[in-house]
Amino acid sequence: MGIQTRHAENEDGSDILELWHGFTNHLSRLDDRYGHSDQADERWLRYFENQLVDSKYGTVLLAEVDGEDDPVGVLEARVMGDHPIFRLANHGYVHGLFVREEHRGAGVAGELLDAAAVWFKQEPRAVDYYRIDVLADDDAAANMLESHGLDPVELVYEERL
Repeated sequence: MGIQTRHAENEDGSDILELWHGFTNHLSRLDDRYGHSDQADERWLRYFENQLVDSKYGTVLLAEVDGEDDPVGVLEARVMGDHPIFRLANHGYVHGLFVREEHRGAGVAGELLDAAAVWFKQEPRAVDYYRIDVLADDDAAANMLESHGLDPVELVYEERL
């Protein structure tokens, strides 16, 4: 199975929304707060078109597989600024990584992460590292990231009030 990655363009919006629906459905099974909010599709499309397409500091990557008409995976990447207090320099952040269930375990997520790492390292971004969040009970995602060489560095706790 040949896997190719590419940067999304405006006309990819509907395909990306379909993938994000899969992502939010996956997340909302772990925590219902991650379900779609009202007007989520319209708001995300505006954000995608105005802030990610042709941006120097944000992008959406798509994974395509030979023989498939539609993308099978998606990753949103952005550069974050220096932290005002800590010595956390400019760094990358992956704000979502999703692969269709029938293509998981075939290297699609790894290809997307590799493409993101290349993009993060290029000028004008030239960041030294990137981060990605995983929900606490998403063991499959955590295992995949660790098997790809990413290290867990921070835990986030919350108290519902």
